[in-house]
Amino acid sequence: MDLAAETGFDTGTRSQKLRILAACACILCINAAFPIYGASVVNTAMVSEMKLDRSLLGLLVSANMMVTGLTAPLMGGAVGRFGAQRTLIFGSSALIVGSLIMAFLVHGSLAAIGVFGLIVGLAMSAGGFVANQACVAGWFVEDRARPFAVLYATMGAGGFVAAPVISAVIEHSHRWSAGWLVFTAVGCVALALSVFVVRDAPRSAHVVDFGPPGEGTGNGNLASISIWLIILCIMAAGASSSLYIAHGLAMLQDFGHNPNAAASSMSIMAASTLIGNFLIGAFGKKLGVRRILAAGSVTFALGLVMLANAHGTLLFYAYPPVLGAGFGAVQVGAMALLSRCTSPDRFAAISGVAISLQTIASAITPFLGGWMFDTQHTYMPLFAALVALNLVTAVFLVAGKALFPKDA
Repeated sequence: MDLAAETGFDTGTRSQKLRILAACACILCINAAFPIYGASVVNTAMVSEMKLDRSLLGLLVSANMMVTGLTAPLMGGAVGRFGAQRTLIFGSSALIVGSLIMAFLVHGSLAAIGVFGLIVGLAMSAGGFVANQACVAGWFVEDRARPFAVLYATMGAGGFVAAPVISAVIEHSHRWSAGWLVFTAVGCVALALSVFVVRDAPRSAHVVDFGPPGEGTGNGNLASISIWLIILCIMAAGASSSLYIAHGLAMLQDFGHNPNAAASSMSIMAASTLIGNFLIGAFGKKLGVRRILAAGSVTFALGLVMLANAHGTLLFYAYPPVLGAGFGAVQVGAMALLSRCTSPDRFAAISGVAISLQTIASAITPFLGGWMFDTQHTYMPLFAALVALNLVTAVFLVAGKALFPKDA
């Protein structure tokens, strides 16, 4: 049974759908990629200037991720009640407000944690994955792997642009707070797109008749083992990437690499997610999203191993494309597979739960990594645990074939 065919209809013209996809991709880039990759540069500069320890650097990301995670199910409910467009308008507005406060009113650690954690966290939750994915899923009912690949591709593009641009602004102005003015400017773009371009998809009136596991779509709710395997995969990758985002620059500098070169390597990693995005979009339907997702988890684990040993030039230049390609495949593959296992009317709520658990896991590892470094002067035990977790999820995905829809 083809879930898309049973639960929706071909809504809108092709040009209208592509226009909305482009707008959602740009909004996701601004509300998610810029805070994830760009804020890492600003926060590292802020912590260095204030002469604070690594625990605070991790706590900033942890607070942000915790708010994003805990509010994700609420945003899924908001999409269902108010629509994706209004949710995106709220998120984009919150990014503008939070950026202005960070730029002009934050002068201490507690204020930074509060504003970056609460206001920017709400911006990322409302204006990020849940609403954009739900909007795209509503407009594209037949083949979601490709539009999801396009949607997530802008995450890589945004990460590639955000880190060096904000780093250059800070270096030119000699003020870390100037980096937040970049967020204000791009937030205005996201708000305009949310108001003038994004439109909610027509709702389907079809009732879904879910088939048994392995023969259709699963039961489409949180009682499904297949959905929890996908969520485990998302949590493993999210926890690993947040450790890299929070401490990667500092760790590479500890290895003796130049700060600008380290920031550039983060940009290359972000851009390399496009490789994983492309593989899912191009071959997901032919080879099966589940298989490519498992391969992405293995590749991502390999990238983590290379990063943890990037003392020399070879691994320093080799880790970003491997880590990025693996993460890009997991990003798109997990959500594409999740959409195959759920109906459109449940997707926003279930993806909200998935993103909530992912971000809670992502909130723990930066603080844990900072505490571990401050007490043991190493990140390596945590890296080893995360590598093992990503490999375990890949094994579960391969071994659990019977739990997923046919050809998934």
